[in-house]
Amino acid sequence: MSVTLRFIVEDIDTQIATYESIRVYRASSLTGTYSVIDTVTLVADTFYYSYADSSGDLNKWYKYSFYHSTGPVESDLSSPFRVDGVTRLRGRQAALAKYGAGIVLVNTGTDSNKITTADYRVKTTLFRDDRGKGTWLWPTTGNNAEKARLISAAVASTGVITVLPTWAGAFVDGDEIEWHTLADPTIWNDSLNRGLARYWYVERVPIVGVASQEEYSLVGIPFLKDKEHVHDVRWYPTSGLDVDESFGTDGRWWRIREDVGVLTLQIHPAIAATQTLYLETTRPMQPLYTDASAAPANAAEELVAALAYDEVLAHLSAPGRGSLDARKTWRIARAAHASELHRLLIEHRPKPRQGQPQMPWPPKVPQPWGAR
Repeated sequence: MSVTLRFIVEDIDTQIATYESIRVYRASSLTGTYSVIDTVTLVADTFYYSYADSSGDLNKWYKYSFYHSTGPVESDLSSPFRVDGVTRLRGRQAALAKYGAGIVLVNTGTDSNKITTADYRVKTTLFRDDRGKGTWLWPTTGNNAEKARLISAAVASTGVITVLPTWAGAFVDGDEIEWHTLADPTIWNDSLNRGLARYWYVERVPIVGVASQEEYSLVGIPFLKDKEHVHDVRWYPTSGLDVDESFGTDGRWWRIREDVGVLTLQIHPAIAATQTLYLETTRPMQPLYTDASAAPANAAEELVAALAYDEVLAHLSAPGRGSLDARKTWRIARAAHASELHRLLIEHRPKPRQGQPQMPWPPKVPQPWGAR
C-alpha cells in the first residue's frame, strides 16, 4: 500500500535560505524508532510539497525536518503525525481509548510467551499480581501481529504479562500490543465490520455510454440493492463548460427500474459512446479484514469507533452470553451510548447533492372542520 504525505512550507523564503530539503522519517508505532526514508527538495516560491511512501500505510507514524547536507545539518523534528484516514486498527484503537475498553502498550522484552512493559498503567506495585487474567492481548506490529492471546499471569512489579498459548515468534523491543479488557479483539474486529455496514456515504459510479442505448443494467454494481440508493444521474454536457450537471434537465429524463431485484437505469435521450454518466448513490462502508485495511477517504474515525462500540455492547448483551446481571449492565451501557451515536450518525450522514426533497419539519395538514 502507498500513502502520500503532504507538507505546507509557508515560510519557504526563510527555510530555503538555510536548508535544501525536507527529510522524512517513519516508524511503526508512535513511540517507536523513526528512521529516515527519503528527502524532498525545497524549491523557491513553492509552498506545497508531497511525498509518496510506497512502503507506508495509514497506520505508520511520520516526522519531518528541514535538512542541509553540509550545514547547519538539520532542524528539530516535527511532532509525530499520521496520514489522514481510517483503518481497522485506527478505528479499533480509537474505540478502546474513548470508551475505556483497553490500552495500547509498548513491549520491551524479547520473549515469545510474554510481553514486558514499563508502562505505568501496568508496571506498578499498586496493582495486584494476575491483574487482567483471562483478558486478551493483540499485537499490532512485529512477528506476532494480529495474533490474539489470553493472559494467563501477570506480575505487576516487573510489568511482565504471560499468555497462552505461546506466540510463534519472539517479540522485539518497541513492538506495539493492545490490551483488551472489555471483549476479545476478534469480537471487536467483527463488530467494527457490522458497524461499517450501518455507515452510509455518497459514492459516484461512472456508466460509460453506448450509442443509441437507453437502458443500462446495474447488476454489476453489487452494493446497489434498492432504487432509492440512486439519488441523481449526472453528466458533463458538450456545452464547453467543464462542470457536471444533472441529466434530468432540458427535456432529458432518467429513472431506475427494478425487476426481481435487478436494477436498470433508463435514460432518454441516449448519449454518445464518448460520453459518461455518473450515478450519485449512497452505499455502506466496505468491511475491513486486516489492521492495515483502509476505509474510504471520507470515513470519520469517531463514527467508526462509536458504531464498533455499539456492536460490541450488542454482542455482550445478546441472550445466552454471560449472566443475566451482566447482560443487563451491557444493555444499560448501550442505551446510554445511543444519544452520542445518534448525534454522530446525523453529523456524518450521507449528503447527496440531489435527493428526494425533504421538508425541514413535518407538514401540518389544515383541518378546517376541526376549527371552533
